[in-house]
Amino acid sequence: MSSFLDIEQLAALLRTKRAGRSLREVAQAISEVSPSTLSRIENGKMPDMDTFLRVCDWLHVSPEEFIKGTDDPEREEVSPLERIEAYLRADQVLDPETADALSKVIRAAYKAASEGKLGGDKHG
Repeated sequence: MSSFLDIEQLAALLRTKRAGRSLREVAQAISEVSPSTLSRIENGKMPDMDTFLRVCDWLHVSPEEFIKGTDDPEREEVSPLERIEAYLRADQVLDPETADALSKVIRAAYKAASEGKLGGDKHG
């Protein structure tokens, strides 16, 4: 059995506690978390660990509440793309918008490469 972070539950609780307040207002209350990062969480994107812990603290919920177990083989391993995205989001040099943009470019390039559209066709 493996464990995973229930991002949907985190997003739902964040939206509920925010209760119509602006993302900017909530980001100021949480401290060191940008409004765009909160938006990404509400849209189901995985936060970095520091952000996750800050949001849990603001929610007054133990981080363990969001850790779920599964026997689903799809949940067994983190994909290389998910790892790259996590590293980009954790990089303190990159602002969240830049990390998001780089993630999208890498995903698009990976997709094109896996479909043999970048010239390095591994099937030929």
